[in-house]
Amino acid sequence: MKRSILKILSSSLFAIFILTGCGINKVYNVPSKTFNEKPENQTVYNAIIKAGEYLGWNMKQVDNNTIIGNLVIREHIAKIQITYDKNSYNIKLLEAQNLNYDKSNNTIHNNYNGWIRNLENQIDSKLIVLKMNEKLKIEEQLAANYKKDQIPAGNNKYKPIYDVENKSINKKYENIQQISQKILNVGDKTNWVMSKQKEGFILAKVVRRVHTAIVRIDYTLNSYSIKYITSTNLGADTHYNIHNNYNIWIKELEEGIDFTLNN
Repeated sequence: MKRSILKILSSSLFAIFILTGCGINKVYNVPSKTFNEKPENQTVYNAIIKAGEYLGWNMKQVDNNTIIGNLVIREHIAKIQITYDKNSYNIKLLEAQNLNYDKSNNTIHNNYNGWIRNLENQIDSKLIVLKMNEKLKIEEQLAANYKKDQIPAGNNKYKPIYDVENKSINKKYENIQQISQKILNVGDKTNWVMSKQKEGFILAKVVRRVHTAIVRIDYTLNSYSIKYITSTNLGADTHYNIHNNYNIWIKELEEGIDFTLNN
């Protein structure tokens, strides 16, 4: 499959983030975070490794409770230690080069802190159980109401929320479980967190830096839909508009599902 728009955009945004960050701040270390309830078949170790791989960290397990992570971006290098057990993890800085790291004052270039918060957000997203709870049901109803009152945002950054409506599945499947598994596989490949709520309904969440969105994917043997539920830090308004990055992520997901289901 051709390289998707999202991968191109993500790389561009990452590069911009690297080049434009500024300032010196106290080193941000992630304190111990506990997850007593985790998604089915998910482990703290796997969440750390997957999150690191997605963000370009070289993660190496050095013992049963320790992972060393290295991030190299041109001449900038950061080395971290992640200590974990079956329910928790923490992150601390070990070494840094060309990031204005002052060990005595515990300060560093703010880009480093951004990278760590980004890693933290990705790990957490994989360890938090995704359920269609009452809060999400309320958010879903609000979104449906906003959709009925659509008014264009009037600028290039914010566009009407893109939903995928009853997209045809051209390939024939024997059962709906086969479709479920293929959609879940797409989520894993594109770094969406997905949780099957029941046959025919998958809840999906995407985390990009500080931006988060949750959608529902409904599907039958013949078609599927992707519908917006809620988001944070994407400027969604009460007239069903949102930052255009969200629409790009949805089109990337749609592209992946189309390719997987029809080939």
